[in-house]
Amino acid sequence: MRRILTLLLLFCSFAVCAQESPISPLKLPPSFAGSYGELRRDHFHTGLDWRVGGVVGDTIYAIKSGYVSRLSVSIGGYGNAVYITHPDGTLSLYGHMHDFVPKYAALVEEKQYASESFEVSLEFEEGCLPVEQGEAIGRVGNTGYSVAPHLHLEVRDLATQTPLNYLARGYYKVVDDIPPLFQRLFFFGYCDTLGLPLRYPLTSSNSPKSLFGTTIRLPHKSYLGIDAIDRQNGTTGKLAVTEYLVLLDQDTVFRFEVGEIHPKQGRYLSALRETNIGGNDVIKTLVEPHNLLAEHIYAPERGLLILNDHEEHDLKLRISDEHGNRSSLHLKARRDDSLESSLSAIATALASEEDPRRIAMHWYMPHIFIDEGVTYTLPALSLYYSGWFPYAKVAEADSSLNILSAVWKLGDPSLPLHSRGELFLECSLPDSLHSNACLAYYQDGVLSYAGGKWAGNGVRGSVGFGTWCVTTDTTPPKISFWERKGNILRAGGEILIYLEDDFSGIKDYRVEIDGKWHLSMFKSGRISLRLDPSRVSRGSMHTLVVKAEDNCGNGTVVSREFFF
Repeated sequence: MRRILTLLLLFCSFAVCAQESPISPLKLPPSFAGSYGELRRDHFHTGLDWRVGGVVGDTIYAIKSGYVSRLSVSIGGYGNAVYITHPDGTLSLYGHMHDFVPKYAALVEEKQYASESFEVSLEFEEGCLPVEQGEAIGRVGNTGYSVAPHLHLEVRDLATQTPLNYLARGYYKVVDDIPPLFQRLFFFGYCDTLGLPLRYPLTSSNSPKSLFGTTIRLPHKSYLGIDAIDRQNGTTGKLAVTEYLVLLDQDTVFRFEVGEIHPKQGRYLSALRETNIGGNDVIKTLVEPHNLLAEHIYAPERGLLILNDHEEHDLKLRISDEHGNRSSLHLKARRDDSLESSLSAIATALASEEDPRRIAMHWYMPHIFIDEGVTYTLPALSLYYSGWFPYAKVAEADSSLNILSAVWKLGDPSLPLHSRGELFLECSLPDSLHSNACLAYYQDGVLSYAGGKWAGNGVRGSVGFGTWCVTTDTTPPKISFWERKGNILRAGGEILIYLEDDFSGIKDYRVEIDGKWHLSMFKSGRISLRLDPSRVSRGSMHTLVVKAEDNCGNGTVVSREFFF
């Protein structure tokens, strides 16, 4: 009987735990610098970025009970991060932390010294590190790919790995009576009668409200680019618009609702974004054929505005945020066939070129371009829509500029890619330079490192569209210290070491004290070395050795003496 009661109590406690409502991870009023669904460079933001006033150190608390399933430390990404698995089938992630609570920090440090690596990931089974709701797990920081102190909180559904929008689900309350803002509006013509679809800019406005009630003249087929952001009370953050709606005479032309997006789907943001006009915030209504965000979109005619007559039509744009605030823009649209007259000239010019130096690319096919000394291979489904692949040999090799192969322009950089292609450029180099060779992006006479390795009789690497050549990097990184009159100084108990590389960038580094690896952190060109008294004895001289290697195999070793 006692055993049955014990089991019942355990079951009841589990049920209560499974039904916990999440609490705030900080003892601060909720305020966000980034929201779920915010547009990033190549993905949707999948969590909430909690503001902390620009300083590190606020305690972070578990939002629900569960167990720590992973502790992760990385130079990029989420930096110091805690992952907690919960009985309700979710996982909460706390990223960019300054540090962990001592019991987690000890486990991480043990792993770092055992592997002699700053970057580590520890995974735990249920029961190893149980966590109660509201238990402290660490402090807010600025580690990983972060430009200011904040907490990235992300909650995922374990079954699907889909990040959940806890703000839209009502778990966190903020004052928000500010509607989203139209920042810019663009109109593009669209023609699909010239072999490959042709898009061309029509008009744009940096003040969309000024267009209210005006008549926009459009060709037979067109689409829009909408640049919009959301605002919330008490924060300057440019947050996510959660719904875009375009109506033509009350009929829906385009509707995109962010909802909750799996990261693999979110990678198709580039198919939804208009890239030809710059900026990251422009959503286009045209639905490309290779856009796997389609389940979040309703667009009966692929998002095209189709005007089959010359009458005036009502055009309405509406944007919404997750709290129901909306902004609308009312326009008129009328068909003007003269806008397509330039297309005839374009088509004639393309057809009359004797050496067009372009190849038609279809989005669903692989493509291989081969010419003298160059091969570029693009896998199938790398494109979101079909287009042209222009190419040209821009220049020959010029050793005085460290350009060691022909310079090739391959493709249109404004055409978004889902997967990069593989480029091979032939060149002649002595064996001693093979390990230093790499690809470089060429623009206005300036070279930028683009990866790649020597392979046979040239350099092979993964690149997108652009202008490329082979170069070498033979200059090792520079290592310097924060010091005065030859003596190493410390700031808050830390030795600061600066790493610089003039081209390919730092690939790896290592810090040793008295011949043994010592924990340090590298970010933004600086190593922070906090001396551990349990590993470095006080009151004596010590030997500090710093090693750094760049991405082309050049290494530097510096040794210094210091007193601790």
